[in-house]
Amino acid sequence: ADGERRTILLHRITNLFIEQLPDLNDDHVSVFDEVILCLAAEIELAARIELSEKLADLTRGPRQTVQNLALDEEIRVAKPVLERSPCVDSSNLVVIAQKRPEAFLEAVSRRKRLPSQVTDILAQRGGDAVIDRILRNSSLELSELGLRALADRATTDTKLYRALKSRPDLALRHIGAILEAAKQKARSEIRDLTDQIELIDHAIDVGAAAVMINPAILEMADYVKPESADEAFHFSRAPREAEVVALINHGRINEALAAIAHLAGLPRETVKHAFGSPHFDPILFIMRAIDFQWSSFLSLLKAKNGGSLSQALHDSAFSSFHALSLSTARRVMRFISARTAA
Repeated sequence: ADGERRTILLHRITNLFIEQLPDLNDDHVSVFDEVILCLAAEIELAARIELSEKLADLTRGPRQTVQNLALDEEIRVAKPVLERSPCVDSSNLVVIAQKRPEAFLEAVSRRKRLPSQVTDILAQRGGDAVIDRILRNSSLELSELGLRALADRATTDTKLYRALKSRPDLALRHIGAILEAAKQKARSEIRDLTDQIELIDHAIDVGAAAVMINPAILEMADYVKPESADEAFHFSRAPREAEVVALINHGRINEALAAIAHLAGLPRETVKHAFGSPHFDPILFIMRAIDFQWSSFLSLLKAKNGGSLSQALHDSAFSSFHALSLSTARRVMRFISARTAA
């Protein structure tokens, strides 16, 4: 009987709170919070689930009560506020992400926004459904740690790799990191099979090139027109980096690409296709392989994208450029050169 009366009283007070909320100041909200929290302490499961549903969408909900519901060990109670309530403290979201089972992680991953310290943990602990929601929600923040965790997982998860590729603000800026993670994993798995380290490195680089660069991009397509007489640039010496950048900055892109092809030892059509790719990773490998500086690659990337870059694309390119080592880029280019010459 006492439990029933308690539940009825909680129901009435909660409804009154919701009705009066627009006119309540913070002190009033705190008073309601204390009363609701006290009444909710010893009620049946169904009543706690109902309370969580009622409070989940309030922008000025009773904070102590919401925290209490979010930390409930019964997922049916915690789920509504974990998914929707803006009143759940970030510190509690971190604790839940660190310690609770998958069902709680899934609920947290459904939030519209999350701080990076929470998404970083989800990226490390979460299952496929959690990772999928992180990638589908461009509003969720990810730090370098979280992105690296996704990159590491993508080396053994084709579906995740493809999902990352669909988010240029994420994985394209970490294309080099994914490549390096894949190589390190491959080395660790086969290091006991042979002591021929150079052979291992070559095999891994060939495989990485096949994965990271779409070979179709590097084929000469029917629509590529041969250079006209005035475009048949010839070089009596190797162009200097500053000269190539000057060509780019003056809008002489065909000449700049011809110079890059000359320096890389690649067919000009290959470099043109890399430049025209929807993503920047093919031309990134080429520019990195000829040891051009970040500023030079940035000039070419701006030309590729109409003269300006979004901040997200700039950060993506910067991270990818510096994650890709010169030695790796050159080994990949040697593989591509051999392939295009075959």
